[in-house]
Amino acid sequence: MSQASSRSAASEWFWLARPFSLTAAAVPVLFGTALAFRDGVFSWGPFFAMLLASLLIQAATNMFNEFYDNDRGLDTAESVGISGSIVKGNLTARTVLVGALVCYTLALFLGLYLVYAGGLWILVLGCLCALGGYVYSAGRRPIAYTAFSEAAVFLFMGVLIVVIAYAVQAGGFPLYVPLAALPIGGPVAAILLANNIRDMESDRRGGRRTIPIVLGRSGAILIYRLLLLEAYAAALLLILFGIVPWTAAIVVLSLPILFQLWGAIASTRIPAELDPVVKRTAGLHLAFGLLYTVGVLLG
Repeated sequence: MSQASSRSAASEWFWLARPFSLTAAAVPVLFGTALAFRDGVFSWGPFFAMLLASLLIQAATNMFNEFYDNDRGLDTAESVGISGSIVKGNLTARTVLVGALVCYTLALFLGLYLVYAGGLWILVLGCLCALGGYVYSAGRRPIAYTAFSEAAVFLFMGVLIVVIAYAVQAGGFPLYVPLAALPIGGPVAAILLANNIRDMESDRRGGRRTIPIVLGRSGAILIYRLLLLEAYAAALLLILFGIVPWTAAIVVLSLPILFQLWGAIASTRIPAELDPVVKRTAGLHLAFGLLYTVGVLLG
């Protein structure tokens, strides 16, 4: 019996949510909350509701991705980086789609509370995030199938979620909040790009036009490295201009992970050997994000 087929029902849904990627949804909420705490507008209720809603939308996006990739014939039992629940027959495609919609529905109810806490314009931003999660994998021309997917992730998960996390507690946000969020964007976009570098050949066969396919492997590796550097360069500029406190320089403690990833991304073309690089990139995003959050709180 395969490892996937021996999973319990709870385990299937756990892996469908792609747990290593959920930190990408949690970090911007934590950072936005740190800014709110520093400005004296922290509120427990909106914080927890925002965190849970963000995690649910990320999990739903992962489920939509698995559903539509399977529907388009991109996933096989040998594919790397997927849960395999559909292609290995452990869950039907319809069940996965329903699961994604349930996550969205729960996030919607949490969103209603957030609208009550933060104002009607939160509804617009929240719906924008949910819509972005859906069109990322669905529709005639999904964002995930284009070279703009990293830019979308940078904007939505690097900046917009930070802004919303702050705004639901403060009832609005000052201009410095999206600026302070910029260092979060590079590493979270790099997670996706590492994923697309890993899946370059299967994506090419499936008709995708991701950055590695449009610019080639060497061009994609260059952009991946620049996205990692963006986090530290942006943090340095924000410190120099006094937008975030100097204690945010604590992010340098995560540099050893960057140094490891710098060479690892170009070390192999084998998808199974690149999969740990994707997960370590998520680890860098988590480490950088937590250090950046702590640095802001210490300032």
